Amino acid sequence: MRKIIKKGFVLAAAAVLLTGCGESITPLTESEEATIIQYSAGTLAKHNSFQQEGLTAMYPEEDEAEQEETEEMEEPEKEEPKKEAKEEKNQKPEDKKGEKDQAGQAESVGQSTFTEALAVPGIEFSYKDYSIASSYSQGDYFSLEASAGKVFLLLNINITNTGDAAAECNLLSKKPKFVLKLNEGAGVSNQITILTNDVSTYARTLEAGQTEAGILLFEVPETAVENISSIQLTLEMDGKTTEIKMN
Repeated sequence: MRKIIKKGFVLAAAAVLLTGCGESITPLTESEEATIIQYSAGTLAKHNSFQQEGLTAMYPEEDEAEQEETEEMEEPEKEEPKKEAKEEKNQKPEDKKGEKDQAGQAESVGQSTFTEALAVPGIEFSYKDYSIASSYSQGDYFSLEASAGKVFLLLNINITNTGDAAAECNLLSKKPKFVLKLNEGAGVSNQITILTNDVSTYARTLEAGQTEAGILLFEVPETAVENISSIQLTLEMDGKTTEIKMN
């Protein structure tokens, strides 16, 4: 289209130069020819619907394509993901710990004695010793056999009313969970039983000065009890995890 317009300018100029009433052509200077061509170009531009500025022709399709390209180039870069990643990187360890606690994980509160951890008013709990057995029974109504390749490790716990009056000890309502580690190995949760002396389900009233022998029952691999060098016990209760002192 640009070539057609330029050719039109030349033809228009030629027509001006060749017009006359049979008279000879008057020669023009270069300056005069340039003036005639510029005037003709301006006249054609007024009647050219696609002409917008000077001699630069731009069609609607080209205009839309260039506009879209310009908008794409000017579109701002998305920085949100980088910002979030930066905030996560700068997050303090204390904040992350708080998020874990809010997600339902038990909060660690360090070491405590049995009595401090279970917190039953007027009742004292003390670790006595442990024993190992392939089965455990209580009277004629309860008997439990260990699985193949495993044995029971029983922690013997004394439960004592240290007050001057009867005191209720209801651990069943607190739903305590104990985890045992032997030789710093993997943790094993206690067996929850209907035994009357099971500390995890204990719910009785003790008279003043009365002591009962309670137990915590764990099923562990036979190989784990061949040479016990350390025993670790933790209590999970009321959303808190407490390490129990075993001495």
